[in-house]
Amino acid sequence: MLRRSPVFVLTVVLTLALGIGANTAIFTVVNSVLLRPLAFRDPARLVAVWDTYPPHFAKLGVSPLEYDEMLRQTDIFEEVGRYRHIPGGREMNLTGGAEPLRVHATCASSSLFPMLGVQPVLGRGFERADDSPHPPPIALLGFRLWRDYFGSNPKLIGAPIQLDGQAFTVVGVLPANFRLPDWADLWLPQGQAGDEITNPVRHAFGVIARLKPNASIEQASARLQSIATRLEHEHPQTSKGFGVKITGLQQDLAGNLRPALLVLLGAVTLVLLIACVNVANLLLSRAATRRREFAIRIALGAGRWRIVRQSLTESLQLSLAGGAAGLVLAYVDLRSLLRLLPVDLMDPGAVHIDLTTLAFLLGISLATGIVFGTAPALQAARQDPNEGLKEGGRGVTRGAGAGRNALVIAEFALALLLLMGAGLLIRSFARLLHVDPGFRPDNVLTLRFSLSPRSYPDTPKRHAFFDRLQGRIHALPGVKSVATTNSLPVTSTRANLRRFSVPGSPLINPDMLPITQANFVTPEYFQTLGIPLIAGRSYTERDLNQPYVIINQTLAKTYWPGENPVGKRFITGPWGPNPVWSTIIGVTADIQQFGLESERTNDMYYLDYGSSYLLLKTAGEPLALAAAVRREIQSIDAEIPVSEFRTLEQVLDSATGLRRFSTVLLTLFAGLAVTLAVIGIYGVMSWSVAQRRQEIGVRMAIGADARGVFLLVLGRGLKLGLIGLVIGLGATLALTRVLETLLFEISPHDPWILCGASLLMIAVTAAACFIPARRASEVDPITTLRSE
Repeated sequence: MLRRSPVFVLTVVLTLALGIGANTAIFTVVNSVLLRPLAFRDPARLVAVWDTYPPHFAKLGVSPLEYDEMLRQTDIFEEVGRYRHIPGGREMNLTGGAEPLRVHATCASSSLFPMLGVQPVLGRGFERADDSPHPPPIALLGFRLWRDYFGSNPKLIGAPIQLDGQAFTVVGVLPANFRLPDWADLWLPQGQAGDEITNPVRHAFGVIARLKPNASIEQASARLQSIATRLEHEHPQTSKGFGVKITGLQQDLAGNLRPALLVLLGAVTLVLLIACVNVANLLLSRAATRRREFAIRIALGAGRWRIVRQSLTESLQLSLAGGAAGLVLAYVDLRSLLRLLPVDLMDPGAVHIDLTTLAFLLGISLATGIVFGTAPALQAARQDPNEGLKEGGRGVTRGAGAGRNALVIAEFALALLLLMGAGLLIRSFARLLHVDPGFRPDNVLTLRFSLSPRSYPDTPKRHAFFDRLQGRIHALPGVKSVATTNSLPVTSTRANLRRFSVPGSPLINPDMLPITQANFVTPEYFQTLGIPLIAGRSYTERDLNQPYVIINQTLAKTYWPGENPVGKRFITGPWGPNPVWSTIIGVTADIQQFGLESERTNDMYYLDYGSSYLLLKTAGEPLALAAAVRREIQSIDAEIPVSEFRTLEQVLDSATGLRRFSTVLLTLFAGLAVTLAVIGIYGVMSWSVAQRRQEIGVRMAIGADARGVFLLVLGRGLKLGLIGLVIGLGATLALTRVLETLLFEISPHDPWILCGASLLMIAVTAAACFIPARRASEVDPITTLRSE
């Protein structure tokens, strides 16, 4: 029967393909991030352990004291390992190849790789002897570094490579699928981290542990909390205020992507439901035209179950065809999706369609066939054959009309829910974009460069290098100012956090000292970024090696309220027998250090010439100077790697990448849902007018005017919309709370978005009803009555 209706089949298949394809694309990402087992041995028992320091930080490395305690918990943990987790790791200069390369190195205990079941593809891993505080200079290479920089040379094992001018022997190459953390290019023994493996003040290492078969995360969490409490009492100076949290390793690695992906998966499921509603309406329309056929078959002895089976079979054929077309769309959608996905949040190469995705595709194809095929099948089986065989049996039945109306109401409610969610994210994102970052990003070029500690071991040599470089770059056309810093605004990491003390301040608790973000800058830093100086002065070259510090406005107002802090002295290095004192010489405006949505932080700026970011304020297009800047740096020292040329505006854009990704996708899904809803409402109203032509003709014959008929049809459509509005608002108020983690400075029940989405849905409903209502008002009663 389907071969006789090619237009109908094509419409249904395309409608389903849109919903199934979008679902499959999103599921592919969710499967890759949240569901696919990690490529480790028995990954279900692997957990990640982190410290917390409320209210400032929800995730910090574990201190050496706690790590030693974890090693003793043999009744809870089967194995324990650690790695230096600070994002970006230890930056080192790799030389000896075609050109110098800046690489990210991290450190790990010898127990980490065996616990994960990771075997090097070449050579060996770390051994217990390598865990000493003074380990041999050896390195494990990541697969990508070995392949791209060393050309997959198998003879590299046992050979030296130059890292920061020091020879490190390559002992092994890790597998291609090992990416923990995903920024690490190579691995060093944990002792290469210096005092971070022994100093209780340090919180630099993330811990991964394998639970005993009979142990649970809850039991491990309770044990670690009790250890943290005991350490607080025994070592208040270093452990006071720190908590601990433990999660499954896969959940931990998913990070901020998890809530966004789950919301998007829910949204795209609603789109598929709306597509199913539309297809169900199409099948109900088709069933109305086949009433006489089904009536004859029932009259000739066909059982009602056979009618249901035939209808469901046709529905499943349509849904499987829609699934096949959806697979093609999913492949296209996935490529577009990965272009939207911020590369710093996930490796696109890890996302691909696999057997799990294909099984999901087949499952939702069969499920949608049953969902949209059940109502038409039951309607066909329940009909009275006597009514179907009558001449007037072409008219609409009460059951069919009520069923189609219910589907329209459901479609309206689902579309409203998606539209409300998209509106919340759009308004939230707009607020985020209006946050003042505290600096001026226009016409600023940023790049990475790294001075080797072997070639530039002390401040005078680093200062001499920058002095030469600054003179050369200032000579380039269009350069206004030049500076360096250890971290860019809005992208700062926890690597430069320090505790400090202000003697005599009532806000200082000796056991829980406040935290500051330490920034190392050169004199023109504030001028280059356009950061206002509120009090005091900026640095000059004469301040080098002086105990001076510049603080931000938040720190000044908090600890010196109502007074000028310039000239005040306080402790910037509270650990050890001889605390470090610094004198404030200036106060600057606040800037956003950890993202646009983060709270203002306590910031300190130190004069230093060893930082790894170069900043240039230019008169014209910043990126036009990239080649010239690279040339000037390497003309002074050819072994300095130069990379990551970006404008500061691009840096600012990347800081909002995850929110932009969520907002764009949910808006697209909402637009698709509204479009499908309009098509569905239009289809139902057109069908209703066609089925009621005789009734409309009679009304007009006995005196009803065209305007009255137009308003009658329009009113019926709006009535369905209002019922859907009430149901949709109830669902919206209940479900939009799941968006809270993705919102910024707005309520999930924002009244403006609520009213705007409702009015928009009523407006599109009225638009969808307009053409059917106009057609009804143009019915010729004489012609209609004669035809009947």
